[in-house]
Amino acid sequence: MRSVMVGLTYVGAVVGAGFASGQEIYLFFSRYGKAGGFGVGLAGMLFFALGWLALERGRVTLAGDRFSVQGLYRSRFWSDVAQGMVLGFLVVGLGVVVAGGGAALHEVSGMPAGWGALGSLGLMLGVVWLGPKMVVWVNAVLVPYLVVLAALVSWRYVPRGTLSKPVVAIHGHWILSALLYVSYNLFTAILILLGLGRSLTSSRQTGLAALVGAALLTAMALLEHRVLMALATIGTLPLLEAAKAVHPVMGALYGLSLWAALFTTGVAEAFAFTERMGPRRLWWLIAAYPLSTLGFEGLISTLYPVMGLLAIFIWVPLLRSSNRTHG
Repeated sequence: MRSVMVGLTYVGAVVGAGFASGQEIYLFFSRYGKAGGFGVGLAGMLFFALGWLALERGRVTLAGDRFSVQGLYRSRFWSDVAQGMVLGFLVVGLGVVVAGGGAALHEVSGMPAGWGALGSLGLMLGVVWLGPKMVVWVNAVLVPYLVVLAALVSWRYVPRGTLSKPVVAIHGHWILSALLYVSYNLFTAILILLGLGRSLTSSRQTGLAALVGAALLTAMALLEHRVLMALATIGTLPLLEAAKAVHPVMGALYGLSLWAALFTTGVAEAFAFTERMGPRRLWWLIAAYPLSTLGFEGLISTLYPVMGLLAIFIWVPLLRSSNRTHG
């Protein structure tokens, strides 16, 4: 049961602003047409392997300690650079999530996006202030809801065997795109998994947790890819528009699930921040709110690929460190 809870938290750390809206899956996979499905499969395998490594490192070497990414580097200079990148990524990532939360609440209820973003940020910080157990339980409740809604929208919106041509089929390498996608998402996920690894007691438990997380992420991405391949146009929140086309009630439910997905990732990023800086500095994350005013779609299309490339600097040393730990 503990492994499943950790696996659901893994999903919650990844399924955020871009994923649940459809923007992220389109950007990294669906725009490559059918080849995007192979990219999703590759990403799923990497999520399992690297997630397991992160959980194992947390279980074996970090018992009772907070994780410091500086421990992955031998050079003080590069460890300080990594430290700065981590903190910057967390604030920027939270800004994107908060922007998406405001957009989702505006679509569902008509609430001004600015107020929705501010309220979402306040709730995220409140959950993290209550501690790690609350973070895990929030994901245990919300992630199954996200999976069910994604499956329903895919099943109802796209009749089996009648997929249309992709919206856009660009020339490019889907393998590189899949690697950048995993790299970006692993940035936050690894910070969470290193901490959660302390709650697991064996490699079997860490393997099961990684498998649960990777399997759910792969299934949800394939379901979204299936819908995106059939859409006539790609808007700001394409999956929400697809849900509305199925039925207004489905649209409202998916709008809530979109907000829930944004919420779980925001909680994960804020939790990772407190793991590094301590809960007393949680209020620093108010700085994420001004970023949310720059626009959800623009933030995703501009920042996500760049952050994916830079995040390689964070997680690649994990492989070396993990091999040294087990060697």
